[in-house]
Amino acid sequence: MLFSDLFRSDSSTRDKFLSRLFGIFSEEIVRCWASAPEAPYEDLGRPTVKAPTNESRGYTLDFTFRSKADDAIYIVEMKSELQYQNYKYLILSEPSQLNHHMKKPAFHHFLEMAKSPKTYQVEVNGKPQEVDGSVLIWGSYDEIGRKEVRDHFGFADILSVENIVNDLNSWNNEGFSDLINRYDNWSSELFDGLLSEGSQG
Repeated sequence: MLFSDLFRSDSSTRDKFLSRLFGIFSEEIVRCWASAPEAPYEDLGRPTVKAPTNESRGYTLDFTFRSKADDAIYIVEMKSELQYQNYKYLILSEPSQLNHHMKKPAFHHFLEMAKSPKTYQVEVNGKPQEVDGSVLIWGSYDEIGRKEVRDHFGFADILSVENIVNDLNSWNNEGFSDLINRYDNWSSELFDGLLSEGSQG
């Protein structure tokens, strides 16, 4: 399964709708993956990151991953902009694709911690957490771009939602199947309801 096939077509209206719909539950897909025994990481919860000197409050990011290989801990931010600006960010291919996020303090902290993870204070589930770096999750990537972006920013790893979905399917993950079937049923209930006689006024 390729995101470029799934989310890019001759209809930008269709693609925008599907991208926004997918964005509603895409984080749940990552959590499902991280809870699978085959996954290289497990999710510890959402981290709150704060600069120790000049911030009264912290910024909450998407995930905290623990590497099953060496117990290293990473803060994780997910960016999955599929149709946005004519598919400009669908596939990660160069560092400049991250530029439009850099003005956001939370993402700035995330980038800083890729190279200097001890610079900021991190809490997970209300408890202080030592962190070893940052992991980026993108919608899709090409391998050359992934390496270039990883080297440029110092990420410990770059993952793609595309590969995460493919992993879950290859593992025949029941949690993922249940998740997708649940959203499929809810969506069908909505659309069927809108077309039912009872909804016509």
